[in-house]
Amino acid sequence: MPQCMKKILIIEDTDFISENIATTLRFEGYSTRIAEDGVDGLEEVRDFDPDLILCDVSMPRLDGFGVLSELRKMSDKHSTTPFIFLTAKAEKTDMRRGMELGADDYLTKPFTTVELINAVTSQFSKKQLLDEKYEEKLDELRGNITYALPHEFRTALSGILGYSEEIVRATADTSTTTMDKADINDLAHAIKEAGRRLEKLTENFLVYTQIQILQTQPERLAEIRANKVYGAHDFLVERAQAAAEQYERRADLKVDVDDTGVRMTSENYAKILSELLDNAFRFSEKGDRVEIRLRNHGSTCEIEIRDEGRGMSEDQIAKIGAYNQFERQVYEQQGVGLGLTVARLLAELHEGSLTIESKLGAGTSVRLNLLAFDSFAEISGD
Repeated sequence: MPQCMKKILIIEDTDFISENIATTLRFEGYSTRIAEDGVDGLEEVRDFDPDLILCDVSMPRLDGFGVLSELRKMSDKHSTTPFIFLTAKAEKTDMRRGMELGADDYLTKPFTTVELINAVTSQFSKKQLLDEKYEEKLDELRGNITYALPHEFRTALSGILGYSEEIVRATADTSTTTMDKADINDLAHAIKEAGRRLEKLTENFLVYTQIQILQTQPERLAEIRANKVYGAHDFLVERAQAAAEQYERRADLKVDVDDTGVRMTSENYAKILSELLDNAFRFSEKGDRVEIRLRNHGSTCEIEIRDEGRGMSEDQIAKIGAYNQFERQVYEQQGVGLGLTVARLLAELHEGSLTIESKLGAGTSVRLNLLAFDSFAEISGD
């Protein structure tokens, strides 16, 4: 018996079938309502607010496929309501079409009482697991916001306020100040650097939050994964050259890339590259090589970014995770933890991976594996 009365909508144009289903489910403790066709069914969805829908495929006015298609277009919670098709047809084409529209299960008529109850129970159990995972993500975000993130904000803000206060004091009375123009310029640069750190921290935390939310929204996640970056190799070269110019280290950069496209959004691809390239230059010295290599393996590609910088210990690498990236010990290298965490999570969001090999004092190698495609072939139509 369900702990709370779940509501189930039955959309079925054969009276004796719909009544038998309703009677069985009411006996199991569910609240039920019947609609005779797809048009009435959509009206009942809005009025009855069901927790699960059982829907016949072949019906007058609007068939089951039409009902499901309209349901998945809704912007409210009904777009994710568990949906089970009832059909007398067992052809694979019908089953495939329903699954592509977002059906959760099929029951082929005639089905037994046990099959019906098991199908319904299975969907509610699956939804409960998804709800629990969603709550875990929310709890994790609450913990990061409440306990860890404020410390990082305060660190950057303290620098901005402290340096600016020194400038204010020094310029309040120019007749007594001992601070020259060069000193003021140094403080201004320090304020600018602290501001950039705060900006990057805010951006990374917002991206991290969006990733956690997306992981609980399968429809939106599927839309994002359908994006493509054509000419991903050129994109990588341009970003690498821009990073080298920023650090005045064009001579340190070595690039070797294959042509490829990657299956992800251009924004996420740019964000990953930005974090990895910035770390490679920021945590190595002028004269140290930064090597970029991209290899196309057909359906996948591997991007390797290797530097000869200070490297990280095994302990520091292990702490680059969903929770520890906000902790102070990870910020021993001025924020490398959160940036790498965001890059890794974005790669995984697009069904890729990011691995790190590093040795303290001997440099770091980051390997990014992504889903790929032949961008030239798609553009030319081959």
